[in-house]
Amino acid sequence: MTETSPARPRVRGYSHIGIAVTDLDAARGFYLDLLGCEELPRPELGVPGMWLRVGDLQLHFVETDDMPTHGGGLPHIALHVADGDFDPLIAELRAAGVAFPFEPFHNGENWAAFVADPAGNMVELTTLGPLAPRD
Repeated sequence: MTETSPARPRVRGYSHIGIAVTDLDAARGFYLDLLGCEELPRPELGVPGMWLRVGDLQLHFVETDDMPTHGGGLPHIALHVADGDFDPLIAELRAAGVAFPFEPFHNGENWAAFVADPAGNMVELTTLGPLAPRD
């Protein structure tokens, strides 16, 4: 901050990631039963949805009739998986019939795999963990 610039709020992280789904029950089964997330209490917001805990992070879901289009990129959420849990989780997803658009890969430092949830949202499962807090 320079002498002439006033102090102002800064973004310090994120509150949650919002995800649109067309079938809340299918999403609940995928994220809770297969990925092991924990459901959190959610206030009545006038639309069907759910809130989940993923470690110390949150995913918020809203049920919709039509999924948004994302153009030509690969929008996704990335969920951290501990090194020792990666292979067993991939095996469990395969056994449950979850499709992988391409095989899990190692980038020289971390493992990553992409899957689609029941609504078509891309989910990256990666051993790349969150950033350490700054001092």
